Parts: sequence; C-alpha cells; structure tokens
Amino acid sequence: MAAVYDFDWFKFKHSINIPISEFQIDEVDPDNKEICLDLSKNVFKKDVNGLGKYYIESGELHSRDDWQEYVPEMPI
Repeated sequence: MAAVYDFDWFKFKHSINIPISEFQIDEVDPDNKEICLDLSKNVFKKDVNGLGKYYIESGELHSRDDWQEYVPEMPI
C-alpha cells in the first residue's frame, strides 16, 4: 500500500507493472484527521506476516485487528 497526498498527486505516476486499487480520503475533513495521521505513520510498515496495517477490499479501507509492527532484531 502507498499513500499519495493531494499535494503530491500531480507528480505521482503509477509506473510498476502490478494492478492497484485506489481509495480516496478527504484529507481536509476533520473527521478523517486520525485515520490520515495513522495511515501516514504506518503505510510502509509490516507485521510479522509481511502485511500492512491497512488494506483495501471491495472499494473500502480496512485495518487489521490486533496488528503490530514487526521490527526484526539486528544481529550484534
């Protein structure tokens, strides 16, 4: 999943050879502030299964229950 903000949309180009689903969130609507902040904070993070916190299914944005970021331990 990737997040492309309104101010970046004009310079965004889908250039990889995989299908994408689009979902738009009104970033200005105060009711969406929390989801936008959380999405931007977690968009590139994965859990132990390699899954992101958010996903799009049937045109709707969903979050995974009990999702926790996986940070592998670095060998010393």
